[in-house]
Amino acid sequence: MLAAVGVVALYLCALWLFRASLRNQALRAASVRALDRARQVQLPWSAPQPLGRPLELIACDARRLGHRFRHPPRGTSFAKLEASRRAYEHVLGEACTAMGVEHLLAVLPPGDDLDAERTRVEGLLWLAGMRIDEAA
Repeated sequence: MLAAVGVVALYLCALWLFRASLRNQALRAASVRALDRARQVQLPWSAPQPLGRPLELIACDARRLGHRFRHPPRGTSFAKLEASRRAYEHVLGEACTAMGVEHLLAVLPPGDDLDAERTRVEGLLWLAGMRIDEAA
């Protein structure tokens, strides 16, 4: 509780300095830095913020990009196929990070090993509860 009172006092002091120093550039810069420090203090009663996107959005993107990767339209260029593969693997890596699953999608070169790793990751995400197949 004392930390919160200290943060509020620091914030009010910085606000007062900001208003008092409208003509003095050096004091204005110091007060802006004090305001930034006051905003960066994590209050004890605030909820922790998630590190990434919501899991629902990741799963939606994985389903969309997975379909685009597995069933490309006829006549799609190699560049678009490669882009869809990389985008799908990026979303799979993001899902693995969000769910705490280890993966090697970002370090393996394209080929059979990467295909096997993608299949393994899809299976692990399915076991963890994320349905990204076409029936989902």
